Amino acid sequence: MKILLVHPLKRGRQRYGEEIKPYLPPLALPTIAGLTPEDVEVRICDESVEEVELRADADLIGITGISSQINRGYAIADAFRKNGKKVVMGGIHVSAMPDEAQGHADSILIGEAEDVWKEMIEDCRSGCLKERYQPRDYPDLKARVIPRYDLLKLDRYRRSTGSRLPRIPIQASRGCPFNCNFCSVTRFWGPRIRMKPLENMEAELSNIKRLGTNRVFLTDDNLIANSAYAESLMELLRKGGFSWSCQVSTNIQENERRIFKMAEAGCTAVYVGIETFSAQNLGALNKQFNTKANYERLLALFSRAGIRVTASMIIGMDGDTKESLEKMAHELIRMKLSAAQFYLLMLLPGTKIRDQFLDQNRIADDNWDHQDGTAVTFVAKNFQRRDLETQYWKLYKRFYSYRSILKRIVNWNNLKKGLRYVLIPLRANLYFRRRIKKGLHPFEN
Repeated sequence: MKILLVHPLKRGRQRYGEEIKPYLPPLALPTIAGLTPEDVEVRICDESVEEVELRADADLIGITGISSQINRGYAIADAFRKNGKKVVMGGIHVSAMPDEAQGHADSILIGEAEDVWKEMIEDCRSGCLKERYQPRDYPDLKARVIPRYDLLKLDRYRRSTGSRLPRIPIQASRGCPFNCNFCSVTRFWGPRIRMKPLENMEAELSNIKRLGTNRVFLTDDNLIANSAYAESLMELLRKGGFSWSCQVSTNIQENERRIFKMAEAGCTAVYVGIETFSAQNLGALNKQFNTKANYERLLALFSRAGIRVTASMIIGMDGDTKESLEKMAHELIRMKLSAAQFYLLMLLPGTKIRDQFLDQNRIADDNWDHQDGTAVTFVAKNFQRRDLETQYWKLYKRFYSYRSILKRIVNWNNLKKGLRYVLIPLRANLYFRRRIKKGLHPFEN
């Protein structure tokens, strides 16, 4: 049996060339490939770096994608089915919109794949593929699954500094207890943190080392959610000599020691969901714990530890005004953040905030292509649609202006730590600036 797994490119985007390359390889499809029985031949096509062969020699086509990719995923699925291929679809969007997805696939997978993927394969082999598969519960993650990164064309992604390969995504845990209104993670992964056994993580890290790199990005939504597990995992990363980055919540400021332990273990950068400086907006997002954050102290701790910080910000909430957005840009530059990523409010399926906007009749654009954080798809309270999009790109251009880059990156605080504390973020900022000039989100794959 032969299986082709496809990661679609967002519709309207071209595959990137030598100058603009995808930032990270996908993780979902290498994981699915790792779950596939050894007697099945499996291939992966990431459309951001190669073309999809619609007449591929495969018995089963598997397609996944987030909301902004899903229309392209549906088009690929329809084309394969027209050519007589069996198509299965899954992922976070399909799980939130199963009836919609069912019209484009022979079968859909709702939820996580670990407990049902092999069943789907066997049913396909025997000619009795069901229309839907859904596990009874969240998988416990105890089974060892080694993602098949070797099936990706890794040389076509943007290389990590000091490596011939990109940073490799890896996941140690799933689930999030915070249940923020704008985020679909809790609905998809669940409110309870589930962790892979450390011996499984050690095997996955060893596999990455065999690829020829020690650069990884931990995709966990909050790496520090379980303190004891996080510290044991960090010890594994330290022993393996890994250079890594991750996502953390602002409440990490309550444990100063952990920040320095992260640095000792090889952490070079963190992504922090600041989202907004407005208490009103934080309340609307159900992320009130951020109101307790002392950003001056938090950023000072990361700076002392030598860890670069990227802030994630949401634009277009009801508490936003032109003046507040200008103040946001000023504050982020003043705090000398290494980087920032801005997203126009996304109304993703399965989120409470989408339900609220539906109830208020404030969704102005139902095209999933536009739920990528770069388009206004809703009726904003204090902006006309086009004006808000203009303000959004002005934020990016101001934050990644040469003047801002020099102030945030080329400063005495960084220089006294060594040249790499200037050159690495400087290279990244100039790359982000090039992407913005081409109308691309800096962090978009």
